[in-house]
Amino acid sequence: MATVTQEFQSAPMGKRVLFPTVFTFLILGTVFAFNVLFVLGGLRREPFTERITAALAPVVAVPVLVPIFLFERAKVARFRIEENCLVLGRKRFPLAGVVEVQRDPEVMRWAFKQFANGGLGSLRGSFRSKRLGKFYAFMTGTENAVVLRWPDKVVAVSPADPEFFIYSVRSAAGLK
Repeated sequence: MATVTQEFQSAPMGKRVLFPTVFTFLILGTVFAFNVLFVLGGLRREPFTERITAALAPVVAVPVLVPIFLFERAKVARFRIEENCLVLGRKRFPLAGVVEVQRDPEVMRWAFKQFANGGLGSLRGSFRSKRLGKFYAFMTGTENAVVLRWPDKVVAVSPADPEFFIYSVRSAAGLK
């Protein structure tokens, strides 16, 4: 078992993250456009400042959603193996005892959030599925997903180079 210390870049945003993110911002833009048309066209008797305030009200969501997106994306942008321990943000998973490491692009199929962000910027948190049971995800998409299994837990990550990540985990865990 070799001691491994390596940092990994997360994969680019995949469909599972990109669609909810784009959808959220499209809805926000649609609500803003509708609000501008409705408020500016329908409230002619109100003072101009009140009409503008009402029309710009949906823009308040932008300073909330953009930082959430950037925060979530930054959380999963990089992860590392540090002295044979997988470090995902503040969570640490010792690689001793890993029984299986494999690519699994279908990891999120029929997976349900328990305590997680399910798509705005990342897939991060606790999920449950019939196939995997309870698992922890730290991903930017499912296309490059790699699943690590211990006897008592499962972790899914999405490295930019899955083959190198699998090689590094196998080396750190002493698997062949």
